[in-house]
This record gives sequence, C-alpha cells and structure tokens, in this order.
Amino acid sequence: MSQITILLVEDSATNRQMIGQFITRLGYRCAVAVHGLDALAYCQENRPDLILMDVVMPEMDGLQATEALRELFGESWVPIIFLTSQSELENVVLGLKAGGDDYLAKPVNFDLLAAKIQVFLRIAEMQEQINQDAIRLERYYQANEEEQRLTLELIKRLNEQYTSPQSHIWQHLSPATNFNGDLICICPSPSGQEHIMLADCTGHGLAAAISALPVVDCFYEMTRNGSSLSDIAAGINKKIYKLLPRSRFVAAALISIDHKAGTISVWNGGIPCVLLFSALGKLAVILKSQHPPLGVLSESDFDNTLQTLKFYSHDTLVVSSDGITESKSRQGGMFGVEGIINAVKNTGGKVVGTHILEAVSKHLEGDPISDDVSLLVVDCIQRHENS
Repeated sequence: MSQITILLVEDSATNRQMIGQFITRLGYRCAVAVHGLDALAYCQENRPDLILMDVVMPEMDGLQATEALRELFGESWVPIIFLTSQSELENVVLGLKAGGDDYLAKPVNFDLLAAKIQVFLRIAEMQEQINQDAIRLERYYQANEEEQRLTLELIKRLNEQYTSPQSHIWQHLSPATNFNGDLICICPSPSGQEHIMLADCTGHGLAAAISALPVVDCFYEMTRNGSSLSDIAAGINKKIYKLLPRSRFVAAALISIDHKAGTISVWNGGIPCVLLFSALGKLAVILKSQHPPLGVLSESDFDNTLQTLKFYSHDTLVVSSDGITESKSRQGGMFGVEGIINAVKNTGGKVVGTHILEAVSKHLEGDPISDDVSLLVVDCIQRHENS
C-alpha cells in the first residue's frame, strides 16, 4: 500500500467524499480537514506529501492557511494545489502569492486532478532528492574543511618545528588557493652550513601541499643528521619517487651556504630563478637548472651533482618559483627572470624582496597572481673563523 498521503482541506462534505474516494482509488492515503485551522493542526503532527486546499472556508480560509503552513514547513516543500470555483478565480493570484503552487477549478475534472497530483508528487520527489543532496554536500564540505585545516596545521608545524626567523633571510610564500604547493625550508647543519630548500610541487592546492609533506620531513631529518646537500637531494628524490605517482614531482633548489668559507653549493632541479647579485645589485651568476625535478628519475638514474661558487660579503642570493617568473601581463608577456633582474638592479633603497613583488604587481596591472608564489632573498654574510 502506498505511503503517500494527500491532505484534502474542504468544508463541503460532498466534495470531501467525492474527491477523497477518487484519491483513494488512485492508490493514495487521503487525510481530510474541514477548514484551515483543522489543516494546520493536522500538519503540526503529520507531514502530508501534497495538499488540496479549498479557498473559501470558515474559521480560516485557504489563503490564510497556506501562509501559516508555509511558515510551519520552513525549508521543506509540500505542494499545495488550490480548489476554487469559477467565481473565485480572482483569488488565484492571491493564493499563489500566499504560497500556493497551482489551482484547479471546480467542479473538479478528475482526469486533470490525477495528472496534477502525479506531476507535483514527482516534482516533490525531485525536490526532496535535491534537499538530501544538499545535506550530503554540506556534510562533505564541512568534512573537507576540517581535513584541509588539519593538513595546513601539519605543514605549519613541520616548518615551525625546525625553522626560526633569520635576520639575513627574507622570504615570501602565498598560495593560489587555500594551500600552497610551494615551500621554503631553512635548517642549519651540524657542521655549520645553512641548508635552504625552495620547492614547487606539481600543481597547487591540497594535492600539491600533501606532496610537500615527505619533502619537508626528509629535508629536515637529513640536514639535522649531518647529511651533505648532494645526499639530501638524492634522499628526497628516492623517497618521493617511491611515494608519489609519476604525474607528481617536485621542482626544487637545494642550497648550502657556508658563511665561513664564503661558498654556495646548489642543486637545481627545475627552479627557473636562482641568481646571485653583488652587494651593489649587479648580476653576478645565474645558477640555471641542470637537473630534472625531484621524483622524475629513479635512484640509479639520479644525478646529485652540485654547482659551487664563491660569494663576497653582502652578495644577495635571490630564488623564486615559476609563480613569479611566469606571471603574465594582460597582453600575455611573462615577467620572467629578466623582470627579477631588473627589479633587483633598481630597488631604490627598498627591501629587495618587497621591490620584486611590487614589480610583479605592476606587471600584472593589479590582477592577482594565478599560481603559488615563493620568493627567497638571502644576504650572504661572510663570517670569519673567530666571529
């Protein structure tokens, strides 16, 4: 037996009997109310699937009852079809404004009534499905928000656990979405070198941020254990080659600065901008990428060869991801490495990193950057053995 219930609100006993019997023959359960107050009392205890509402009734008419029922039902939608005589058609507009969905003129055409009932029950079923989908979507959204919050907190703690602010290092990270697929890690080695990594994981958002987790963990662990920079590069590559799908890899510049010896060693796999400037802002060296990104090659094919160069005190090392170099103007021109070089040459006394970001913003004419951005500026201070 069908569980669908149709509430018939009708003050005429004859109409209640005829229409009620017809509803029953259609296979539905028919509940009856003799006026609006009666219908309201019924609906406070029960929720019908559809309501047939007479307009002119004692105690509370159909228009008043419909307004009260809509308030009672709230966000839940129950179809209401008005039953009105030809002389009451002028009330149809008022009825629809009150919250009714359709009307049927008296005397009732039962074929038309059956068709309207079927149509509105089908619409109500679809509406209920939409409501349930919305509830599931909201639950998924809340769960996803919580997962993202926990992931962000984990990445933040991993970095804060080992990294403390350094007065000679300026850094900037900003995500294209909630999560940053770029990362900057700084950690002193037991032998006194300063190890730095700027990495750009494939894509951006949550997937890129998750890809960064093993990279961060491996970098800090191997640095604290005294591993050389070349071994750290090989170790990270081995780890993410095993963990990540082949479509996921990490462009990275791994840098070791020996402030006492005055040397910089770099392993660059896919980072477009690793530049060394003199203290006067003149470009000294471009350390181009000489390797594929981490995670592309197997352990046996991986090359951990470093580039090593001397620096003078207060030379400036500038490293950035492609979020800056590939920033496009409205005309389609890229900011490029040349944009960074020009910005460093013409700082006008401003902080180098800040001036680069201002130059990028000017290049974009105020449009937002569309990719994750990481920018690192290191003041290379040569320290003597007794310092």
